[in-house]
Amino acid sequence: MGVLVVGSIHADFYVKAGRFPLPGETVRGTAFFVLTGGKGANQAVGCARLGVPAYLVSSVGADDVGVAVLRDVRSKGVDVSYVSVEAGTYTGVAFIVLNEGTGENMIVVAPGADDALRPEHVEKALAGLQGSVRVLLTQLEVPIETVHYALRRCKELGLTTILNPAPARRLDVRVLEYVDILTPNRVEASQLAEVGSTDLEGALRAGEKLAGMGPKAVVLTLGGEGALLVAGGSTKHIPAFKVRVVDSVGAGDAFNAGLAVAVHEGMDLESAVRFANAVAALKITRVGAQSVPSRREVEEFLASHGGLRGL
Repeated sequence: MGVLVVGSIHADFYVKAGRFPLPGETVRGTAFFVLTGGKGANQAVGCARLGVPAYLVSSVGADDVGVAVLRDVRSKGVDVSYVSVEAGTYTGVAFIVLNEGTGENMIVVAPGADDALRPEHVEKALAGLQGSVRVLLTQLEVPIETVHYALRRCKELGLTTILNPAPARRLDVRVLEYVDILTPNRVEASQLAEVGSTDLEGALRAGEKLAGMGPKAVVLTLGGEGALLVAGGSTKHIPAFKVRVVDSVGAGDAFNAGLAVAVHEGMDLESAVRFANAVAALKITRVGAQSVPSRREVEEFLASHGGLRGL
């Protein structure tokens, strides 16, 4: 049994610099490199690195970039049998400026083939993977109608459905009735719940409001402050692990991969969120959106920090 990931696959073009440029300013970079990214691919690679079979439903352009990113994701253990190659468009790309001093980033995405992912691609995967997947993990870098279809069909088939509503987009909240676990950050939660504030108090209000709109649980990610778990009428704050930040790109994707793997393995939600926090903590100590730790690394890290329940 494995995790079905419906989402994007990109090439990430990184430039490292001592600081971010101001509007109209040119800043001299210190390094350039290209890595595979896209929220769908990042999360699928994360699941595979953590020891669970991962099946990616995505689309690339009929170009050299598409060939390269598919080869790379396949080499990382992800089944890409259900990634379509679309003529007449380009493989999605992201341009990332990485601040060497803070580990923060600025990103511009050109989606390209992301927009070609259709419900029939999801249906083809579900037909081919009957009985082989237990969890759906999806995001919002691909067409909303495709996400909606994937959630509805997987819910009908009895899969646990996880929606990471990122990047923040307008979403018909009726889709939330098909979501078991919703994983927004505080900005996404504020927009979905129409709560103006994004501070901790506002995030709590947004999480509680969203939990009343259909999902069985809302896991609201707070970056360095950890996560809020809202489920069963109660709220639990699960702190983050303190590490040195090297690159925050893909931290949310690593968290979602960790959560999906933990849910797939039957962990209770509090333990699942702590496990996901550990995955994200280790990821941000390394450069690259797909620099997700191995299962052994996560288990050793947790063991040194009090286990799944903490000290």
